[in-house]
Amino acid sequence: MLCEMCGAESANLEPRKVSGSVLRLCSSCGEMGSQTSFRESIGHRAYVSQALEKRRQRDRYEELEPDEYVLVSDYGSRVRRAREKKGLGPANLAIKISEKKSILTSVEAGNMKPNEKLIKKLENALGIKLLEKVEVQSSTSSNQTNKALTMGDLLKQAMDEK
Repeated sequence: MLCEMCGAESANLEPRKVSGSVLRLCSSCGEMGSQTSFRESIGHRAYVSQALEKRRQRDRYEELEPDEYVLVSDYGSRVRRAREKKGLGPANLAIKISEKKSILTSVEAGNMKPNEKLIKKLENALGIKLLEKVEVQSSTSSNQTNKALTMGDLLKQAMDEK
């Protein structure tokens, strides 16, 4: 590999910061620059890629299917009652599930709706259910299959009801 400062062939090039730019320099040119941070040495794109991969690894909870489950309306009081039943204070629960105490108090007060990940953490730690399944009921009768009603259909229904 070639030194980006002098062009000399070298097997060991190290990243060094010279005038705000990160260059791969040989050992003799390396004295001209300063030490780089890990982020600077691997490059911005590689750093972002690594950070996103770490985030994906941390996220152990499955994504919820949309429109299948909804958050119960009294989620704050359910969390508070379950926490008190377990004998935990807000700070202790926050430490147990790796969240901030302020987030938990906001959820308990009903000021903040928890995201899917926090819902799963609370359900697992407290042994409660915060999501309920919603079943969609169709309003059409069995003899009509996804047909739009016309004015004639509405008049016919009105006449049948009389």
